[in-house]
Amino acid sequence: MTKIGNDRNLREARFRGQQRSSSSISMNLPKLMTLKISAVGGLIAVCLISAIAGAQNPAPTPAPAERQITGTVKLAGQPAPKGLKVSLQIAFNPDDKGSGQEAARTETDATGKFIFTHLELLGDHQGKEAFAVSAVYPSYNGDVKVVDLTAETSGNADLMLQRLAPERNPVTSHAPAVPAITPLSPTRPSKSPQAQEAMQQAQELLFRKNDAKGSVDLLKKAVKLDPWYGPGYLLLGLAQMQLGNWSDAQWAFEETTKVEPGNARGYLGVGSALNEQGNYAAAEKALQQSLEIREASAESHYELARSLAAMGKWEAAAPHARRSIELNPDYAGPHVLMGNIALQAGDAHTALDEFRAYLKLAPQGSLAPQVKGTIEELEKAMQPDQSEQ
Repeated sequence: MTKIGNDRNLREARFRGQQRSSSSISMNLPKLMTLKISAVGGLIAVCLISAIAGAQNPAPTPAPAERQITGTVKLAGQPAPKGLKVSLQIAFNPDDKGSGQEAARTETDATGKFIFTHLELLGDHQGKEAFAVSAVYPSYNGDVKVVDLTAETSGNADLMLQRLAPERNPVTSHAPAVPAITPLSPTRPSKSPQAQEAMQQAQELLFRKNDAKGSVDLLKKAVKLDPWYGPGYLLLGLAQMQLGNWSDAQWAFEETTKVEPGNARGYLGVGSALNEQGNYAAAEKALQQSLEIREASAESHYELARSLAAMGKWEAAAPHARRSIELNPDYAGPHVLMGNIALQAGDAHTALDEFRAYLKLAPQGSLAPQVKGTIEELEKAMQPDQSEQ
């Protein structure tokens, strides 16, 4: 029996907007810094000997001032438990799209406090950088604070994580005439009034006038004016997805995760775009990161199930498809995936049930013709052979 839909057609609903870098480093920072000091000191000594050519008393190279960041993490106003991971990035540079990777990581103590030391050894400017400090925790919104150490030697970052509200129907089988803007509204206003205005105009075009192409130019303008504007990147990714520009969408969602490391929707967008490009292994990683931040996301579970199924990992895909349906019973797409998983296992009866559930939820859905044809084939194959009676 032929399974329904190619990898792209398994998407029934469009992504509606629901951090770590792939090069994340978990390290013993003081130990690493000691090794770096030794290596750098040796190099400086060699250079001085060569340069002074016999000078008797070369002036010692002054050590850079020690820089550090301290802070606390609170969950709904209460100190975070011991061991919650806190990430440090050299702040995002809009002229360097490879920036934003994690530079160091630490953990909270029993009182929710943390510290990063010897930051003078990070980056190319003896620690005179703007650093982004972030933390995430399951079922809570992530938080990020920027600490400017370009002129100071120490700074503080207090991260406040708020409990997430229960997700309600993140995706529907039929897009409403005027999709809700609320899930994609900025979590913070832009610091640039011009960027905020461009964002509002883009929302009008994208959601009310169905002009995704027109919204893209405005959103590019918004993030250029405010390179730290996470909601702008997120909406830009959605607009590019609606246009079928998957690589451009992927870039925009990746930028979302750089400036808002705790944004589960950003990782969801990255995974969705990678699925559409057939890069299922990378999509799996991004979607797992999304679920680490927000487990109760029907869309993330479905997209992860798609990734796993496309790689032939049917048994691993099944629980995610089921969880997606559990979180959103009105979500039609996962039923097709569950039907294909049942066919893979040779369970025609379960496959029929799943395909019929899809048609009940989305009788005019994009996969409806294929589903109807497959149901007819299954029913015919399951009928007793009249010639044997």
